[in-house]
Amino acid sequence: MSGCLICGKPLLYVQNTKRKRCKICGNIFSADAFCLGGHYVCDACHGKGAIYVIRAVCKSAQTSDAWAIAREIMRSPAVETHGPEHHIIVGSALLAAYCNASESYENFEKYLEIIEKRGKKVPGGTCGFWGACGAAIGAGIFLAAVTNSTPLATETHGLCNRLTARCLAAIGEIGGPRCCKRNVALAIRETTAFLRENFGVNLGGERIICEFSTKNDECIGDRCPFANSEF
Repeated sequence: MSGCLICGKPLLYVQNTKRKRCKICGNIFSADAFCLGGHYVCDACHGKGAIYVIRAVCKSAQTSDAWAIAREIMRSPAVETHGPEHHIIVGSALLAAYCNASESYENFEKYLEIIEKRGKKVPGGTCGFWGACGAAIGAGIFLAAVTNSTPLATETHGLCNRLTARCLAAIGEIGGPRCCKRNVALAIRETTAFLRENFGVNLGGERIICEFSTKNDECIGDRCPFANSEF
């Protein structure tokens, strides 16, 4: 479903936020997106089911192919076509693939928790409202976690920002409208190359062909690099 979780109607995005009550948890938020029927679902409720899937898939993954891990997560009915949970999917899938590639699992649980916690702070709609897609930010969060980067860091500070910028450039090159699946794939593709070039870590990589286009009403078709191309 690419529209409202309650009724399926298309979402309306507004520049000036409105006070809306989440139809699931009942709490009131400043909302910049709600459906044409007036329904609003907060980010936390939107991604609640997906979080459990992300954790389970990443903890059981045995491949170093981050896209294969992300794809398995996104195939779950708990993951909607669009939503802020994708910001967490990118970093978590990359972490699982990175740990498998390097055969280093000592801090996996800690990093997975950090990525989830930080990813939850990136709201839905940042691609259009902030000019910074959450999938790219998710890649930066992943690298910041595994390198233990902080605002006071020297080398890792720059590396994390360069990675996010690289992912944003790839996403910006394609343009809109939104597609969380496409941007997840782009962020993973760019991060895979970045890790190889800067850290000598080789993640697995298989052919990426989109299998989610029929669920996306805003699919850009042949303009998408994953319509008929290889990773």
